[in-house]
Amino acid sequence: MSASDPDSRKHRPLIAATPDAEVVLPWLRTLAILAGFLAFAILLVTVELLGRI
Repeated sequence: MSASDPDSRKHRPLIAATPDAEVVLPWLRTLAILAGFLAFAILLVTVELLGRI
């Protein structure tokens, strides 16, 4: 192995600590739903404030 070759042993702990997609997708879906509700609430408040002008 030369000095320019990457050491594959450095990446093993990171790969081992990365969760599977089956674990991450429900959390991403939950966060997306919460972000959608928050955006909808901000939209309603904005429309309410603009309607009072």
